[in-house]
Amino acid sequence: MNSQKELSYDRLASRTKFYQEKSLELEKKLLFAEDKIDQLEQQLKEALENDELERNLELKENEVDQLQKEISTLKQQLSESNLQSMEKKMKGFEDLLETIEKEINEKEKQIESYKSKIKSLEKRVKVQKYTPEDIGTGAEEIKQAEYQLSAFFNYSVICKSEDSFVIHGSFHMTNTGVKPLENPLLCFRFQPADYTNLKGKISSLEQSNINSESKETIQWVYLDNDWAKEARSRGEIWVASMYDLQIPVNHTISLSDFQIPIQKQFEDSVIVEAFVYFQNEDYRARAKNQISINF
Repeated sequence: MNSQKELSYDRLASRTKFYQEKSLELEKKLLFAEDKIDQLEQQLKEALENDELERNLELKENEVDQLQKEISTLKQQLSESNLQSMEKKMKGFEDLLETIEKEINEKEKQIESYKSKIKSLEKRVKVQKYTPEDIGTGAEEIKQAEYQLSAFFNYSVICKSEDSFVIHGSFHMTNTGVKPLENPLLCFRFQPADYTNLKGKISSLEQSNINSESKETIQWVYLDNDWAKEARSRGEIWVASMYDLQIPVNHTISLSDFQIPIQKQFEDSVIVEAFVYFQNEDYRARAKNQISINF
């Protein structure tokens, strides 16, 4: 009986020790598990925090992208605005420049017109200043070794009635010398003086057009100063070029298509002679022929 009690006690002690050891082991495992759980919870917390950071980072990146797009849009708008403003300014400058160029061209035209008028007026003054001392009243031919002029009439006479005639003709001058001749003065002398009349492409100084000066076209004008009026009374008509005129060597100029109306009176004949005088060269030449009409 006592032996059975001892056996039961040993078993109980053994079992109690076993369970104690088992309990200790379980407690260790529990502690390890709790520690592991704490680690996992910390990792989970950190993971959750990392996820939040990533989401926040993604949101910030999206915001940055949106801001960059807005900045790009604003830059483009600003660039377009500046470009439009610059183009508008350039257009304004171009219009202003065009206006200024037009004004400059108009001013240049006015200046050229004024220069032309001044030249014409100077020529008029120059033509009007000729006097008997400048030209001389004699009809003698003055010869110069270096200057030679061949001048002649080419004309025809038209009878309009028994007492009315019209001479149509041209007067040609050819430089046959070795130097140019400048600014010829033409003298047409009528005998008798009652028939002194010369019409055609010749104008008075007042009628000459100072706005259409052309060096390619000869514009013949009558001398109409006091001396020329006195010369006309004695049967002479003096004609000059409105502008400076040069006759180069071997060149010909002409006073073309003139008309001389003649109304017969009592004279038996009408004679028209011509002389050409060059003031600068001090040279005078007589025409090789003359117009002569016998009634």
